[in-house]
Amino acid sequence: MRPWRAHQSCGMMCRSPQASEYLRSHPKTLRAVNNLATPVATDHCRFMRILVPTVLVLLLLALTTGCSSSRPDPDPDPVTIPIPTLTPTAQPFRTQTTFVDSVLSIDVRYHDGDTRTLDTRRHRDQSWGLYLPPPSQPNHSSREWLLAENHYDGKILLYALASWNDADPSDYLAAGWWLVYPPGAPYEAVDSAIRGVFIDGPELDPARPPDLPLTGTANYVGSAGGLYTYLYGHDWGELAESSEYTEFAGPISLTADFDRNRLTGCMGCLGPIETAPGRHLFPVVPWQGPDPAASPADYEVHFAASFGALGEFEDTAVTVTHPDRTITRTAGTWRGQFSSVPDVNGHPRRVVGSTDVHFAEADGSQGSFTGIFDALTPGDGDPADAN
Repeated sequence: MRPWRAHQSCGMMCRSPQASEYLRSHPKTLRAVNNLATPVATDHCRFMRILVPTVLVLLLLALTTGCSSSRPDPDPDPVTIPIPTLTPTAQPFRTQTTFVDSVLSIDVRYHDGDTRTLDTRRHRDQSWGLYLPPPSQPNHSSREWLLAENHYDGKILLYALASWNDADPSDYLAAGWWLVYPPGAPYEAVDSAIRGVFIDGPELDPARPPDLPLTGTANYVGSAGGLYTYLYGHDWGELAESSEYTEFAGPISLTADFDRNRLTGCMGCLGPIETAPGRHLFPVVPWQGPDPAASPADYEVHFAASFGALGEFEDTAVTVTHPDRTITRTAGTWRGQFSSVPDVNGHPRRVVGSTDVHFAEADGSQGSFTGIFDALTPGDGDPADAN
């Protein structure tokens, strides 16, 4: 009876379709199982202790193999985008300028920290005012120049804009940028040049700091401009790992809270940041150059800083946003100065400064805005005509 029971238990165990299929494909194992129904003279208990575990192992292997063969392949690991190190650089905008007898002079900070003075009489490459909007302040005039100098230790390309009071030309404001190239570098090699920006005028003289109000707020509206660069990430198809740069111009709005000594603002909130190819950098950015595929139009750059008793500020509280792109990291620096000339309400009439803002996106793209800004209280100019 024991052999029959053993065979019966094995038959119950082997009724699954996977087990039956496995035994049909392994005749030796099948014969061993069938022999369990035949009485033998040997100790069948010892035989069962050896055979049954062996059959169990083989059946489990068969079942496991059948299950694993139908399991779908795992999804590939997502592409890991490295977190970049963003290195904005504070843009010192102070330099020495003079405006005497309609001649503007600018001290350019050179490679080794020395300065070289260029002026609109000796170094003028071009001068024009045709494309300038009217000055934002009433009874003011404006002009812009492109200056150049070739020297044995390199060359300089400089753009300058000046506006002045018609009744008092000593009341002027000058702003612009320069590129200082190493020896032998062509003008097109922008990456090889040391870049600099400047804003200067009598109302920004550190020796004559503004008399800041102790309470109240003031709003400022103006414009910012400079160089916009973009390095394309993997979501841009054929453009991936390439880069473009162009000039940008956009509105800037600022609010000064004199109770808290706090200045906040935004570039791109009052209107889109636009491209301006060849507007100032036409020797290196063609007039008819195409806009970058990654337009700067929908970016907004938000700023915040505390200012001191002398009306100066510098901070790294900068945030970049975009409605359709995921910004993963922002790093920036901005600095500036209140004017020492009051408006009709006793507030400083303008705020000027410089920015260098870098950002990274989820697909590995990176961009930057490097430039200068000038904003007036509405009582001192028409924001729509701000330079």
